[in-house]
Amino acid sequence: GTLMDHTALPEDLAQALEETGAQAGWDGYSDELRADALAWIDAARTTTARSKRVDDVARFAGKGLPPTPFQ
Repeated sequence: GTLMDHTALPEDLAQALEETGAQAGWDGYSDELRADALAWIDAARTTTARSKRVDDVARFAGKGLPPTPFQ
């Protein structure tokens, strides 16, 4: 269920989604899209890049848009 999905989230993304009220948008994504977004966040080589990616994903989710393209 949703509780399980929420615990699978990295701490920083979970916090960003909560702060921006974007959890519902994130929950609306397909499993594939969430997996892609998480892989993209995890691929960031620096903490700065990672936090920017987390912010981007949260911002898109808050608007109900898929965070594409991942770059």
